[in-house]
Amino acid sequence: MEQVPAIFGDVAALALGACVGSFAVTVAYRLPRDISIATPRSFCESCERPVPWWANIPIFAYLASRGRCLMCGAPISARHLGGELALALAALYLYANFPLGDAIARFVFITALFISSLVDYDWRLIPNLITFPGVPVGFVLAAMFMPEVGWKNSLIGITLGGGVLFLTGFLYQMVRGQEGVGLGDVFLLAMVGAFIGWQGVLFTLFFGALLGSVGGLAVGLFGTPRDAPELPPSMREAAGAPAPAASSVAGAQAGAATAVAQTDAAAAFSIDPQAPDSAAAESEEHTLLATAVPFGPFLSAAAGFYTLFQPQLTSWYLSR
Repeated sequence: MEQVPAIFGDVAALALGACVGSFAVTVAYRLPRDISIATPRSFCESCERPVPWWANIPIFAYLASRGRCLMCGAPISARHLGGELALALAALYLYANFPLGDAIARFVFITALFISSLVDYDWRLIPNLITFPGVPVGFVLAAMFMPEVGWKNSLIGITLGGGVLFLTGFLYQMVRGQEGVGLGDVFLLAMVGAFIGWQGVLFTLFFGALLGSVGGLAVGLFGTPRDAPELPPSMREAAGAPAPAASSVAGAQAGAATAVAQTDAAAAFSIDPQAPDSAAAESEEHTLLATAVPFGPFLSAAAGFYTLFQPQLTSWYLSR
């Protein structure tokens, strides 16, 4: 009987994590398209018809429908199932290995990283609407509920993660006359520092770069990822920016950069480093690392790993 409460807690953590995972995938889909996260109700991305209420049950609904829309039969992206499973397992692990307040704080951070990664992969954009408020939220949560981080390490992490990148971009702009670091990069690393401190920033930068190198090598061997989609027409029209060419990733980035610079709606995002320097793209804004693949997901993966296993990593390092 003593195990019953623990079992209930584990089940609750799994269920909550799966629900948040489903919500995170929805936010990542709707946010760049300027669709409210509250209305309309969940709909098929192919036929745009509302789905039944039970089709919103995380994990089970995807398996019951065999990954297809009940109305039109179109395949449903596997990221829905993957996101629900990933955050469900993350919630269970955090619940089992951290005090409740600390676990919730870390889960909030991992969810923010997950959303940012999906948006960055799809649109080559880092959503400032997630990362910018994540900085003060991370500082408060670290100060109140994360004793292994604390407010001092969090403040140093914000300064190191955001300040160093901002200074690097400022110097780059002075030398090259063009933007070197997008605000998305700055806010993402600042949020990392706010939640997991300066040690987490260093870990994220080193292993994120390592993962990015492996990803770049994989792209070089097996081909490039798909092009980022065009920004929604409403965002382009509001900025007065031309539609980016479908055959050019650099064109898509230039259109996004114009929207970011000229409209409040597009200011919610920053361009992620994707296109290498070239003669045709010299007038475009470039971020810190010019790669053929989005770098944000690699940084987020490294930061998420550190968030889950910070005690073990710290203990291993101190024992060396």
